[in-house]
Amino acid sequence: MYDLIVIGDDLSSHVAAACAGSKGLSTLLISQTGLGGLQLIDDFVFNIDSMPITGLGANQPGRLVLGELGIELPESESASLNPAYQIILPDHRIDFFNDLNRMTSDLAREFPEYATEIRDYYEMAFSASTVLHDWLDDHPQIQPQSLKEFFSYLKIFPHIVRHKYGVVRFEKILSQNPSLEKVWEAQQAMLSINTNDLFSFSSAFLNCTPMNGVSYFASGKQFLFNALIDKIESAKGTYLNSYRILSIAKEKIIELEIQSKDNIVSKVSCANLIVSTKSDSLALLCDDKKRVHFSDWFRPANITHYPFTIHLGIARSCLPEQIARHVAVITNVDMDLYEQNLIILETSQPDNDKQIANERASLSATVFLPNNEDHWTKEALGNEARSILERLEAFLPFLKENIEMINLEESIGISLNYRSVLAPKYRISNALLTCFAAKNNKTRFGNIFLTGVSLLSDIGYDAEVISGKNAAMRVINKRK
Repeated sequence: MYDLIVIGDDLSSHVAAACAGSKGLSTLLISQTGLGGLQLIDDFVFNIDSMPITGLGANQPGRLVLGELGIELPESESASLNPAYQIILPDHRIDFFNDLNRMTSDLAREFPEYATEIRDYYEMAFSASTVLHDWLDDHPQIQPQSLKEFFSYLKIFPHIVRHKYGVVRFEKILSQNPSLEKVWEAQQAMLSINTNDLFSFSSAFLNCTPMNGVSYFASGKQFLFNALIDKIESAKGTYLNSYRILSIAKEKIIELEIQSKDNIVSKVSCANLIVSTKSDSLALLCDDKKRVHFSDWFRPANITHYPFTIHLGIARSCLPEQIARHVAVITNVDMDLYEQNLIILETSQPDNDKQIANERASLSATVFLPNNEDHWTKEALGNEARSILERLEAFLPFLKENIEMINLEESIGISLNYRSVLAPKYRISNALLTCFAAKNNKTRFGNIFLTGVSLLSDIGYDAEVISGKNAAMRVINKRK
């Protein structure tokens, strides 16, 4: 019997298992698909998750957790991207640099009539981001967990009120300029999993991401997956992939019935269980139409969109000379961002061969499609893929004649198969008594806990790492 079993394909599940194993718990991680962070199509390599990697800059939350596990980032690749990303509209291009003055100057150059307001916003956002960063250090669950923690929350409440008061004026400014408004909406789409509340207190933390650092690894998040699996196994834990969970018996001793890809059925048991909110196995806990925990009745995390990506191998010559690693391309400033109006690009090199790298590139183009079955049939996805190529023509006029590899059927399969790894978009409301959208990782079962990015939507993709550690600490603290 294991002290802990973790079920999930996502990064947060791997972090939870690694953290628990490092503290001496006998741990089993079951990754149902066994999918990692890279995909090879012909001789082009693509990051499965093409969203910017955040939280791994100097002194940032995710990096600190990895440091506790003894995972060192590759020195040659650990420097933050500069610019962190670009946002391109029909009449504007903004580079989001690491330096605050340089970044606000670039925005002021594109929108000179709002230069003062932009600088005032970022001064206010940087102050709020510092407050939230300090709060996260002491309260990794984000929501207060006790009366004492709630009183601590009241100490930062004046900062929250000051921020909310300050952004009201800036929101009015954005409403007067659709292009500038789309810049902030695009940042939310790139950096947040929550489509709700563009100017929440935590949005300041996300909008300061360029200064906090965006990371890029040639092997994408596969580097992190591999490092975490090594940590699990070095702590004498077990990693199983490509297993299906058939049943979960929720008793004092939890028993799982699992099936391998060879259709061999076996049973494993544990004292505690952690399940990713993105795992299909979560449904096995919801018997008799009951929710996993009570808050889901009045504050659910509703999935609004899933990412869909097409993968292209291209001649590097068709890319603009100053293109950033990540680019948000907006087609029409007067349309809703999620109505075929936003494409997020990631460029990467196919391998370490310098000659090939200089001549060719991998290009991922991601859109967010509604959580509606009609949008996810193979026919609908084929039409969407062709639409993405047509819209990219306005940004990359020489793209079509420079495509060296295209396999739309393969791209469709990847997007369908990797749902349990990638983060969808959610609509999550703030809690009644705080300004935070974070959700509890406890369940109505005393020995079952949750992990996953949707639990800590206030801090965007950083939640992949933090929520994993939080879940592990629930189990670790039970043993004290």
